[in-house]
Amino acid sequence: MPFFKYLDEYSDITDVTFNDRKRLGPMDKVSQLIMRGPSPFSSAEKEIFAAFVSGLNECNFCYGSHTAVAKNFGISPDLIASLLNNIDTSEIDEKLKPILHYLKKLTLTPSRLVQADAEKVYQAGWSEQALYDAICICCLFNFYNRLLDGHGIKGNDNIYQLGGQHLHENGYGVPWFIGFIKKSIRKSKVAKLKSM
Repeated sequence: MPFFKYLDEYSDITDVTFNDRKRLGPMDKVSQLIMRGPSPFSSAEKEIFAAFVSGLNECNFCYGSHTAVAKNFGISPDLIASLLNNIDTSEIDEKLKPILHYLKKLTLTPSRLVQADAEKVYQAGWSEQALYDAICICCLFNFYNRLLDGHGIKGNDNIYQLGGQHLHENGYGVPWFIGFIKKSIRKSKVAKLKSM
């Protein structure tokens, strides 16, 4: 169970961000721009990165949710699991492997990154913009991983599948009037989860 009284077994990231719109509300727009905005990476590739970083951090909620989003984009959950096991032997596009190595190092040992790590990305044919986009995804999910784990939110397969479908269909943006309808959204979400 989560560590805060306003959260429960059905809670997800929106329960935290809706509770503090003043400070966390802007993250919705940032997330939408990073995860669905123009980029050298497809939305599916971005979701692979999100799930991969979350898996490295052992954040059950984000790993489960973003593996589910990636699955909705046609990515096998087994592929993401294989990346966590061994990037080099996974069946992902060879061109993505230097990016994934960079993200792994940025997540686990960031101060050990050196110019040679970036050069491997460039030598694989990626631009500085591509590396910048990958870094932004990595930073975003390191933030969300800590936010969820810090609140004790773990989720379950039904929550991951429901959230994965929502993010695949709607992206990360949240309407400005969310404050007026957040209670009815939560009620609807909990009803769906109870029926699953």
